[in-house]
Amino acid sequence: MKNLLFVAIATSLAIPPTGLLAKRPDIVVSSGRSIDNFVEDVATDLNRELNRYRHTTGLYEGTGVAQVLFECSPDGKPTKITMYSRSRYASVDRRARNAVSKIRTLHPLPQGVGQDQLYLANIIIADDLDEFDQLSAELKQREAKRIAAAKGDRKIFAFTLGQSPST
Repeated sequence: MKNLLFVAIATSLAIPPTGLLAKRPDIVVSSGRSIDNFVEDVATDLNRELNRYRHTTGLYEGTGVAQVLFECSPDGKPTKITMYSRSRYASVDRRARNAVSKIRTLHPLPQGVGQDQLYLANIIIADDLDEFDQLSAELKQREAKRIAAAKGDRKIFAFTLGQSPST
């Protein structure tokens, strides 16, 4: 039986977490939610949905890395959900998109993250530790290329959710 353990890491947050200045420069307004708490909350929602699938079906079909791009609607729900990069299996991609669509809320956004922010959920599903390591290395290369190619483009808040295979 496979166990899911989330590993949430802000992999390419290119937004400096600075305060939003009010009329006077000595007044700083912030949401009170840290980036770490934000990433943990989103990862918990994603993990819950991935585990729900396992519990209802008893298994996963396919393995791979699925990268899902999305935005935040005014009510805090994920919107404009699209595949940034597909895995080898449609079932993995479908589970990843479904998990993203079930994020309860992205609000309140952490300090320095605007309402127009793009998000990238990197989801790894593997059968064993060797495959997990291989897919993690593949994702690391993909992310390095994406970050290098993004010069001057709209910044993406990326985080990773990895399935830890049973040992």
